[in-house]
Amino acid sequence: MSKVSMMGTVTCQAGKGDEMAAVLSQMTEAARLEPGVEIYSYHRGDNDRFWFFALMTDQESMQQHGQSDAMKAAMAAFGPLMASPPEMSVTTPVAAIGFDI
Repeated sequence: MSKVSMMGTVTCQAGKGDEMAAVLSQMTEAARLEPGVEIYSYHRGDNDRFWFFALMTDQESMQQHGQSDAMKAAMAAFGPLMASPPEMSVTTPVAAIGFDI
């Protein structure tokens, strides 16, 4: 089975960066409890744009992502803070340092 990665960006509404960072921290904690999640991270860039990277053990883990009650609650708080829909891509890692593929 191949591992699955997800990468993307999220831009939040003006003045909502700190609130978005708090919600993304809640989402990260919720993801910690999901089976198959190896890496789940958000990174803050300029103009309150957030970058996302996740690594899952397999496609099934990716498909199950977001189904827990904790993750659903965090995602509900996430949506209203966005300035536009997130841009996400699901990929297969081919080379890496820092984690096994």
